Amino acid sequence: MDATVFDYIIVGGGSAGCVLASRLSEDPDCRVLLLEAGGESDSPLVRTPAAYGSLQDSVFDWGDRTPPQAALNGRRIFVPQGRALGGSSAINYMIYIRGNRADYDQWAEEGARGWSYEDVSPYFRKSEGNRNFSDRFHNTEGPLAVVSHHPNPLVERYIAAGQEIGLPFNPDFNGETQEGCGPLQATLARGERCSAAEAFLTPARSRKNLTILTHARATRLRFEARRAVGVDYIRLGSAEAVRAEREVILSAGALRSPQLLMLSGVGPRAELEKMGIDVRIELPGVGKNLQDHLHTRVRCEITQPLTFGGLADAQKDAARRQYEVDRSGPLASNMLEAGAFVRLQETRPELQLFLLAQLAPDYPEAGPVNRHGLTFTAYINRPQSRGAVSLASSDPLDRPLIDFNYLAHPGDMRLAVAGVRCNLRLLYARAFDDIRGSEIAPGITTRSDEEIEAFVRRTASTTWHPVGTCRMGDDDMAVVDHELRLREAASLRVVDASVMPTIVGGNTNAPVIMISEKAADMIRGRHAEMT
Repeated sequence: MDATVFDYIIVGGGSAGCVLASRLSEDPDCRVLLLEAGGESDSPLVRTPAAYGSLQDSVFDWGDRTPPQAALNGRRIFVPQGRALGGSSAINYMIYIRGNRADYDQWAEEGARGWSYEDVSPYFRKSEGNRNFSDRFHNTEGPLAVVSHHPNPLVERYIAAGQEIGLPFNPDFNGETQEGCGPLQATLARGERCSAAEAFLTPARSRKNLTILTHARATRLRFEARRAVGVDYIRLGSAEAVRAEREVILSAGALRSPQLLMLSGVGPRAELEKMGIDVRIELPGVGKNLQDHLHTRVRCEITQPLTFGGLADAQKDAARRQYEVDRSGPLASNMLEAGAFVRLQETRPELQLFLLAQLAPDYPEAGPVNRHGLTFTAYINRPQSRGAVSLASSDPLDRPLIDFNYLAHPGDMRLAVAGVRCNLRLLYARAFDDIRGSEIAPGITTRSDEEIEAFVRRTASTTWHPVGTCRMGDDDMAVVDHELRLREAASLRVVDASVMPTIVGGNTNAPVIMISEKAADMIRGRHAEMT
């Protein structure tokens, strides 16, 4: 099987892969190949902000599940992850949050040299094309469109409720401070989703030195001794191979990057030998350190027709026609237009809250709820529980085993309960008095710590933010160094959410894009052009 030759092979066309493909192919002398297991992401459902619920468990999603989670009453948790160009940025809720500056300072303090907030801030700005803010924290010229929603009555009520319970108004969670309550920023452009594929890949597609192969599922990395030299993959039923003269860059995400490493003989010795895989490079940290944001939802009906889900069919049809005509109306919103960061005892907020202008189901896979209502979501910013990704078998077409080990640390449950209580305070603030209807969850008889704990175990779920399984650092359990190069190997980097040492306090898509911007400069031997 002959291998076609490129300078760089990028495995995974998600947010990280799209950024890398765009930035590396800026050099016309570099031959860049992007391999993506899924297909294109140019569907109207992907482009329509309010349609994200229909993308879960679709052709655009891997459709993963966890094993039964002991602390969640043995439930298997649905884990949406994008499987298309743009990856999870093609199916996510589009919220743009960078995380707390102390998160990145902690990375640097714990061995990720060069990843402090001051180090990474230029790369956040480099990618950002902010439509509302132009100051020392923001850039208006980058490829990724970022907007703040114009206030609507529900957002105004939520912010008023936040101030009523002691949360200061914060117009910009990505600015000077994170704590407070205010409007959320989102990756939207002209009423449509601005995925990483749209922002970074579309402008680069015409470059002759960039090759994009969709429906190309990587099965193993090729090595010569400890040097990565290529990738085996299956495309449309045929086994193929490609060779990299400079580097192989693994950007398959926190679930499938460690899987591909282990399938290729890189990882914990005992686990690989158990699967009959020859150990090429023993790295015990591969697949370990899995983290995610676990959320719990407070849900309530409202007595006024202020949400899309409760509209009559004729009104929904009219909204769809409006969107088709000029990309306006309720379908132009991600319906997550306000939120809060709440600090309880630490120096940085322990909780992130969202207002969803829909009566969301208890479980992501349960489908829409056709009543007017609101959903108040809270998740734990920095969970202390740790899980792992491991192999189910040596078959590269098998799904990995994804065990988040939710709530294994007792401190996580305490914060989950605190998050429910914060959202109940918001719901029962005076700002919602004239529209508040029946409390659906947790229910008016659920108020003690024990009752709320049971509610968390019964209903809590993922926020789609798996990270940490190929973490960056300088200790024995680190998988990559501070330049994202695989330890004990040559010509192989990992660039995606898996390299985060600890999860950031905020949504993870903006940080992944930042990581990829910084990695592209590292690979090209450059520094951030913005100051």
